[in-house]
Amino acid sequence: MNKRERTERARQEDAVLNKVLYWIVGAVVLEFLLLLVNRFYIKYTVATIGTANAIEAVLTVLSIVFPLCFVAALVWWILSHRKGSSATLPVFLTILAAALAVCCIITRVFKGSGVQLLYVAVPVVAVLALIFYLYQKEFFTVATLSALGILGVWMSQRAAGHPILVYGYMVVLAVILVAVAVMSRILQGKHGVLALAGKPRRILPKNANYIMFYVTCAIIALVVIASIFLGAHAALYGVLVAWLLVELVRYLLSTLRVIL
Repeated sequence: MNKRERTERARQEDAVLNKVLYWIVGAVVLEFLLLLVNRFYIKYTVATIGTANAIEAVLTVLSIVFPLCFVAALVWWILSHRKGSSATLPVFLTILAAALAVCCIITRVFKGSGVQLLYVAVPVVAVLALIFYLYQKEFFTVATLSALGILGVWMSQRAAGHPILVYGYMVVLAVILVAVAVMSRILQGKHGVLALAGKPRRILPKNANYIMFYVTCAIIALVVIASIFLGAHAALYGVLVAWLLVELVRYLLSTLRVIL
């Protein structure tokens, strides 16, 4: 490796490190805000009931504003990509608006249980970002789908109180699972290469294991359907966590084989 290659590699590693740090800092800030919301909105006292009412009013407004900001930022991102201009700012704003919209809606609708969910979900998203930047894309896909499946099981427990929101999420999850399965089939047929903007781009390595994508989608679909009709949520959480751990071990073993 010559000096130019070492310099370029160091630059890429610094860029990845900076992105990971942004996600970690963002997660810490969101966790701090959630602690404040839990203290003054969820566990309010008689002395702070006025503050709780004010926070609820703000959350109601932001639950509308942030989704609109997400749509606007997403359109900006798409237009910037088509023009070939820098998309760093629109990408950042799209992700930020999406995160804030989800946090506001979940907190406003589910109250205390929603905040407890977000306590876990925020660091999980930060870990998924870390996996995206540092690990193979196959494992990132499996980890993300497993996290969405776990959220589906959690949502199914609240179907009686919030049927529209819960079943709306189930529809979105079903669309995502079908899209992943279809895209996996397309990539499998093209050996991991997909034409984007008229140019071939490698999405997955040649030796990617597509079977695990199909199996993951099937497991998540079956588990979420079972959670809706059969209950046994604790056992179903265990199934998804166990599958994720199996894939993690498989990925680590394959990485070790490459190194050794």
